[in-house]
Amino acid sequence: MKRRLLVLSLALVLLLAGAFSAAAQVREYEFAIITHSATIDFWIPLVKGAQDAAAMINAFDPNVKISVFHTGPSLFDVAEQVNIMENVTQAGVDGIISTLPDPTAFDAPVQRALDAGIPVIATNADAGPDNPRLAYVGQSDFTAGQALARNLIARIGTSGKIAIGVEDLGHTSLAQRLAGVRDILDQTDIEYTVLQTSPDLTQGAAVFETYLIANPDAKAIISVDANTQSHGVVIRNLGLEGKVISAGWDLVPTTIDNILEGYTAFVIDQQPYTQGFYPVLALYLYHEYGIAPANVDTGAGIVSQDNIQEVLELAEKGYR
Repeated sequence: MKRRLLVLSLALVLLLAGAFSAAAQVREYEFAIITHSATIDFWIPLVKGAQDAAAMINAFDPNVKISVFHTGPSLFDVAEQVNIMENVTQAGVDGIISTLPDPTAFDAPVQRALDAGIPVIATNADAGPDNPRLAYVGQSDFTAGQALARNLIARIGTSGKIAIGVEDLGHTSLAQRLAGVRDILDQTDIEYTVLQTSPDLTQGAAVFETYLIANPDAKAIISVDANTQSHGVVIRNLGLEGKVISAGWDLVPTTIDNILEGYTAFVIDQQPYTQGFYPVLALYLYHEYGIAPANVDTGAGIVSQDNIQEVLELAEKGYR
């Protein structure tokens, strides 16, 4: 009897030791997502994409447990975002997925993270190849700007007046989008005015309203950023539905409503879900197999009344 109890006790000890050993072998990775203007709805699908990728990997690989968290300045503030990246680096996370909306400000912070052994992947907004980040996952902004301009010309022709709104002229992605738009428009007789708007939608709407009152013959207003959502208020207030074309970027809820109600003709969708999903996969492959992250162009989808219902169903689920 004592012999049997001893054998059972040894078996239990070995079983528990094996369980503890297996638990000890689980590698835990914490990835930080840092975005500019972090409180806006645009980031919802990006964060969901990152969380879905982490959940998929956790289900696939029992030896790995990945967690992600999202942080960043509430409104566009490069200095604050740099400070947040420095703090995240000092906290010792296992990977950083960050927008880099300035051509030089993030060079040193990214290098410090890399020197600390933390891989950094740029998402959504890139500082450019001179930044030491390992890869960029996001839209080709110049090409997307060209796509917007071509679709606008298909609606208004090759002449007339339009306004182009830009929230921040120093923002790298917005500058590239604007350059793409201008590249196509400069081949036409369209007269365009570049307006400095604001992340504050009320201020942005006021800028566009002032322009349209001063230019009653204007054919369109476009934005190279999420300020597109302010267009609906302006066109509604001035009674210009069907007279002035609205177009721009990003599928935030207000812009979706503007498309449904006929105030906005179309927007460029940079598919932010993939801008969160692919970087998490890349960081996992980097840590587990030493595979270097690669650049990924997340595309430039056109969303209009032709496909808004399909997109709306996906947006309600957090994918668009």
